Amino acid sequence: MRHDAIMLWTETKTGEDCEKRHLAMWGSVVERTDDGLVSRPCGEGLYEGDEFWAASIARLKDDPLARLQMALRHLPLPAAFREAAIALRAMIRAKRKAKLPFEDELGQLHRLAAMASLAPYDTLEMTPATDFERIDLRPETIGWNEIVSFTDAKWMAEVWPEPAQHTTASMLYPEVAKASAARYNKMRAEMRQRIAQSFLDNFDEDEIDDTQPTSSEPAKPSPVTTKLSRRTGIFARLFRW
Repeated sequence: MRHDAIMLWTETKTGEDCEKRHLAMWGSVVERTDDGLVSRPCGEGLYEGDEFWAASIARLKDDPLARLQMALRHLPLPAAFREAAIALRAMIRAKRKAKLPFEDELGQLHRLAAMASLAPYDTLEMTPATDFERIDLRPETIGWNEIVSFTDAKWMAEVWPEPAQHTTASMLYPEVAKASAARYNKMRAEMRQRIAQSFLDNFDEDEIDDTQPTSSEPAKPSPVTTKLSRRTGIFARLFRW
């Protein structure tokens, strides 16, 4: 599946954009198999061509720019943030060794860390990229000690003045994370309802034991069949999300 099959997270402008992305990636499709009804994630946006993105990016360890570009396409996955940071650090080290300016790469590393500090993945995914344009995540505002590694912080202290504070986006802008968390919880509840309804819509009466008497007399209770028990198991797992 193409990486551009769905909107990139960095292109999202509204909560609705984020919800559509989530459904395309993590929404479930109910299918009938030999073992009964099963659900699988849609999985859009998780591939590069026909290959899972993590396998593709693993081959780019010697090409930090390509590694960074691929990682940015797969934000806000935690692994994508990690891969982007690794790529940027490699670029910074190369420039430091060559005595070249590296503040642009350092600034990008800081911004990604600041964005990631807003909330865990589920909530962050529901935060439109435009929200980050209206909040201040500059080094002088948020600092860096609380959001980056020791080495990253050392580089930043070499280049930038000491900020008034070192904090996180979640501490500075809790209302942004709160709104995104509410959006996520609402959307997941709606997804559960849709999946449950999809199971019911696909339910065939012939999947239940059909050995019940057909006379007009009241039917005697019969044991639940194995097939029905399997269906009950599916629903039990479904509602333990």
